[in-house]
Amino acid sequence: MKTLTKVKLINWHTFSNEEFEIYKNALITGENGTGKSTILDAIQYVLTAGKCKFNKAASDIGNRTLESYIRCKTGIEGHEFVRNGDVTTYIALEFYDEKTEKYQIIGTVIDLPAGGRLNRDFFQIIDCKISDVAFIEERRVLTRKEFKKALIDHQQTGIFKDTIKEGESLFGNALGVKSKYFDLVTRALAFKAIDNVYQFIVDFLLKEDFVDIQNLRDSIKHYKVLEEKLKISKKECESLEGVVSQYDTYLDTHFQMDVLECLKEKLQEKQLQAIIDNSQKKYQKINDQLNFVQQKLTQLNQDEETYQERYHRLDESLRENETYNLKNELQKESEQLKKEKEKKENSYQTLITEIKQEIQLLKKVKIPNSYIQILQNQDYQTETLTHAFRNIVEEVSKRTKDVTEKISHLKIEMTQTVDRFNEYCKEYDSLKENQLYYRKEIQELIQLLNEKLTSHYGKTIEVKPLCEYIEVKDEKWRNALEGYLNSQRFDLIIEPEYFEYALLVYEEYKNKRGIYGVGIVDVAKMSRYEDVDVKDTLASQLDCKNTYARWYVNMLLSKVQCVDDVTQLRNYDTAITPTCMLYKNYTARAINPRIYNKPYIGLGAIKIQLATIEQELENLKQEIKLQKANYEDLKNGQALLNQSKADHIFYRLDLIDEYHNLLKEYQEINDRYEKLILDDSLISLQEECDAVKKQLEKTKREKEDSLMKKGSLENNLETFKEQLEQTQEEYQLLHEKIVQFEMEHVDVTQVADQQVVIYLKRFSKDFNGMKNDIEQQGNGYQRKANQIENQIVMKMKDYNDAYNIGFENALTDIESYKQRYHQLKEMDIVSKEEKTRQAKLKCEESFKTSFISGLNEKIENAKKDIAELNKGLAQRDFNGETYEFCVSPTSRDDFKEYYKIIQSGKEYMVNNLLSETLSESQRRIMDDLFIKLSSVENDQETEQMLMEYTDYRNYLDYDIKIKYASGDFAYFSKVNKEKSGGETQTPFYVIMAASFEQVIRNRNQNEDFGCVVIFDEAFNNMDEQRIQEMIKFYNEREIQTFIAVPPSRASTIIPYVNTRLLVIKQGQQSFVEGFKDEQL
Repeated sequence: MKTLTKVKLINWHTFSNEEFEIYKNALITGENGTGKSTILDAIQYVLTAGKCKFNKAASDIGNRTLESYIRCKTGIEGHEFVRNGDVTTYIALEFYDEKTEKYQIIGTVIDLPAGGRLNRDFFQIIDCKISDVAFIEERRVLTRKEFKKALIDHQQTGIFKDTIKEGESLFGNALGVKSKYFDLVTRALAFKAIDNVYQFIVDFLLKEDFVDIQNLRDSIKHYKVLEEKLKISKKECESLEGVVSQYDTYLDTHFQMDVLECLKEKLQEKQLQAIIDNSQKKYQKINDQLNFVQQKLTQLNQDEETYQERYHRLDESLRENETYNLKNELQKESEQLKKEKEKKENSYQTLITEIKQEIQLLKKVKIPNSYIQILQNQDYQTETLTHAFRNIVEEVSKRTKDVTEKISHLKIEMTQTVDRFNEYCKEYDSLKENQLYYRKEIQELIQLLNEKLTSHYGKTIEVKPLCEYIEVKDEKWRNALEGYLNSQRFDLIIEPEYFEYALLVYEEYKNKRGIYGVGIVDVAKMSRYEDVDVKDTLASQLDCKNTYARWYVNMLLSKVQCVDDVTQLRNYDTAITPTCMLYKNYTARAINPRIYNKPYIGLGAIKIQLATIEQELENLKQEIKLQKANYEDLKNGQALLNQSKADHIFYRLDLIDEYHNLLKEYQEINDRYEKLILDDSLISLQEECDAVKKQLEKTKREKEDSLMKKGSLENNLETFKEQLEQTQEEYQLLHEKIVQFEMEHVDVTQVADQQVVIYLKRFSKDFNGMKNDIEQQGNGYQRKANQIENQIVMKMKDYNDAYNIGFENALTDIESYKQRYHQLKEMDIVSKEEKTRQAKLKCEESFKTSFISGLNEKIENAKKDIAELNKGLAQRDFNGETYEFCVSPTSRDDFKEYYKIIQSGKEYMVNNLLSETLSESQRRIMDDLFIKLSSVENDQETEQMLMEYTDYRNYLDYDIKIKYASGDFAYFSKVNKEKSGGETQTPFYVIMAASFEQVIRNRNQNEDFGCVVIFDEAFNNMDEQRIQEMIKFYNEREIQTFIAVPPSRASTIIPYVNTRLLVIKQGQQSFVEGFKDEQL
């Protein structure tokens, strides 16, 4: 122990040159105004390295200053100071080290020039007593400079410091005490009654020891920097997303314009087909009219010929005279047969024409040539024709059925091919946007979780499958990685704090939406896989962009050894070759290529899939083109077969024999009739001859009219035929154009075909109305496309202005924007998210280790310190009372919940990795505390808040339990207003002892310490027993007390102290008389 053994004062208020010895505990007394407080202030000034306020006990105002002490302010008018001019003051305290048996001096030397600025040094003089050091030479007080020189001249070691901070450090090392000692000295001297026991214990008993969260704050600052960079990248990505999404809208608009153009051409094709169909009907009508005129002309020719012939016969009959009755009979029969012949002849000629047309049709559909040759014979034998047409009808029917079935099957194949093409197009577009295309269940669960988690937590939460967080290092091992991971490539990686809610969502919707077989990884359970050895395993062949993905990969693949040859497989429990031969569970098997032929891992998989799909799309285009051509051929063949009238002809072949028989009979009757005409009487013959002549002339006139009508119809038919052929040619060109477009734009065609049905239903055959509607829509889409293009260019300009990238503000440079967007979204942001996540994890780990654990440790240490203090107090009787300091959890609402969790013994981590034992409400409470401590602001309010939350004392409540000899007890906080002075003073001195003990505890065992406590008017309300116990209490703790009391109280304390000092004043000079009792 280092004890204060002597005090020397030079030019300190009324003490000009005074020194007095001290042995252990000291009491100083004297009448008021003699200088007791002056001595206390001097000792206090050194022990606090100049931080104290003088005469605090005498007045709360603190009306004395350092200058008033040095110059000895009297307050007498005209003689305000005893010392004027240049003054040098010394306060020197001599300490003896009982362990080393050496002395040292600590003190201060102050120069106060007349009218000048005060200059001060704190000093330590090693291995010297006060009596060894020269402060005055030749009856003159040495100045600071002279004092330093004198020490050097006498080869004495002196250390000087000129600031309070340096002086505090110097004296702390000299005495072996902590920095808080200097504050406690002042507090002990300025004793006041305990009004607030909580605050009193906090101020005096518990050391001020804030949890050091600088590392946490540094980590948080780093995290905030990364987070800000991530926000900037996300903001840039959002800006680019505006450009890219608008461009997608622009493409959609042009797609709709393409659909309208295709729709327009398809409807035009329909219109031309309708015109052709209508024209063909009109053409047929004119042709029918022409046939009718032709038949009429034929009849007129026949009539003319008949009349002409009859006329000639009658003319000849005039020269003959045959039987009149026979002539009339034959005439009637002849006329009847003639009518029947004419009637049959029209049908006969129509049939013959149809047979000739059928021959041409059969040649086109390539009916066996043997049938055609039979039909081409001019000798139309009914039996032969019947046999031939029976075979033809069967062949046409068979051909028609075959073609119809082929068309039906081909349409199904075409639909399937187009569907495959469209599916590949969607997948291709997704891959071009660096988005892998997953099966329906995976895609739906990702979308569902993104929506539900974002809605539930009120912030954007993105869920991705494992394959998007990993990259293959060496393509040699891609197939092995793809094949071994198989469906686990699509397991979803979710931040651990969202797993439980994601699981509930999955459970709720799995049956509703048929989502099965997709995994959600519980990464919170996998932290032990962070640092596993992955050398030469499949896990080493993957780069991971996400910590949790790395844990999962390590779990799945760190036991799968990579070997180059199958002969090495048996050397390991689980091994695989680049050729996908797997050895596991003592079984070797080849992984099915179907699993790895379509890769999914990383951006490399996107490139491979793109190349594969591009080839597949090209193959499908060729397949669709071939199918379209086959379809056209089959449809043309079907149309020709549908034109066949073979069955109709077959059932009318009897007409040929009927016509031929009638013609023969008519000829025979007519021949007989003509013979009988020659036998008529001359008169009858002449009349008949005249009548026939008139009929002949009439027939000739009708013939001329019919010939004119025939010419007109033939001209019209030729003109109409040319127009029809022109329309058919126009139709054919448009049709070929549409077919070519369909082959190249399957997606557009599919939508256009749907619109064709809608338009035909809506507008019926109003093709002009359709055209006007399409043109109106097209103009609208064109305006929209122009507007979108302007918006895109503006967004491009805003982006370039904001980020100074240097892209062109035009659609021609859209690929640059898209590449930058995907670079940010798929790589930069993912990387920054991972760095930010790691930084956050570091913050959270620091929060747990630096703050939570540190705070808990300090709380536990405080409890232990108070428990240790209570052990000493338990056996100390203060006039029938013992004291116990009580510590309990704080009752403050803003701290008690934190205390419960901190003291619960449960580990806490904000990211939920180590907080499974905490309830949801407890996690929210600790998250809130973490957010408060995460503030990076440097304003006074924030600093105050941080000090409050890092001060372990705020998490506890304190009181003093007073135990009585009767066994009863009371709490000081409840009875302090009712207690006597001694009862309320005792806890103060107990707490002060404990406080000073704190500053000397845990000192270096090889070094001694010095702990001097100054009390002014101490124990003035305590009885002797309490005083005796209290001084013993201090002595046991090796605390040296220096007590000032008025003479009226000195007799009570004198028996318990070793040194008694009496202060006497004569005029403006004060002196100290000392008495020692070394027997105590």
